[in-house]
Amino acid sequence: MSDTEEIAKAIQESAKLGQRGLETAEKAATFFAKVFKEPVDEISGMVTDKLRFIRWKRLIQMSEEVEQILKTKGVIHTRAVPPKIALPIFEDATLEEDPNIQDLWNHLLANAMNTDFNSEIRYGFIDMIEGITAREAQLLNEFYSALDRENETRPFSNLCNHNVTKEQLKKELSLTLDDYAIAANNLMRLQLIAPAIFFKNVIRVGSEPMTIYKGIDAITMTPLGVLFVEACIR
Repeated sequence: MSDTEEIAKAIQESAKLGQRGLETAEKAATFFAKVFKEPVDEISGMVTDKLRFIRWKRLIQMSEEVEQILKTKGVIHTRAVPPKIALPIFEDATLEEDPNIQDLWNHLLANAMNTDFNSEIRYGFIDMIEGITAREAQLLNEFYSALDRENETRPFSNLCNHNVTKEQLKKELSLTLDDYAIAANNLMRLQLIAPAIFFKNVIRVGSEPMTIYKGIDAITMTPLGVLFVEACIR
């Protein structure tokens, strides 16, 4: 097949895809018109306007809540937030319906603006907020609070010496075993917590003590987890 024929074939395939996309959009519009019993053109405009209104309303609410956080912290002068951080926050926060998760977005933006906030603001925190539930955020906060009371959030090398058990967290947060298991595994997936590892010095393999891997039965907070809590919850 010549180059000309290949280009012609590619154009034809693109046209087919474009046509299918148009057909899908038309079917969706027809469906919404059927739901609302209104003409297709009016439905399209109504949905668009409604989404704009909802997002604008949430953006205003977010601005007020972030300002209040900064005021509570005594922040007068703020710093610029890189668009790479600020724009995804606005995009996701204005679509979020859970007020507890909205609070995470608020704190992340407030800390990014706060000149006195010296901990790291990482782009990855945006994906992490998208990936956790309010209950999982509460679990992280409880763990951090326990470490903070003992002044053990720094240095990071201390973290592996501190753990909480499955039973402690289930009781503290009123979680079922299944709820705890799902939360713990998800937070491990995001590398915000890790399984606790215990050493048995009486049993050695060569020069190294044997270790006991606890899975989700006992967990420890990772350095990334500490940074996440400080940036998005505290």
